[in-house]
Amino acid sequence: MRIRLAVIPPGDLAGVMKVTADLRIAVNSGDMDGVAAATEALMAVTARVRSVDISEEEWRRLMMDIRSSNPTFESDYVVPGQLFARFFPEATAGAMVLQFPFVERGADDV
Repeated sequence: MRIRLAVIPPGDLAGVMKVTADLRIAVNSGDMDGVAAATEALMAVTARVRSVDISEEEWRRLMMDIRSSNPTFESDYVVPGQLFARFFPEATAGAMVLQFPFVERGADDV
């Protein structure tokens, strides 16, 4: 599994928030078709913005680092961009970053 981090343009934020709400509902209800559809929609949105894919292990270390400096931090799909300044140093103070897991598909996957 990989985690995609993507800077969300302000004009796209409302749409991304809607899709992440759909993803959360699908995950919580065990609706795997809904999870797949929401993940595919997020992949499409992030295909045209600045993004980086990291390993789940790297993401977990990053979350531990963030929580060590801010114990009240609660992760969500959309978070303040300054948390990911090491990946997006050009992001403005008001920037938001989308983070979501996905499974990489190999060339043999259909």
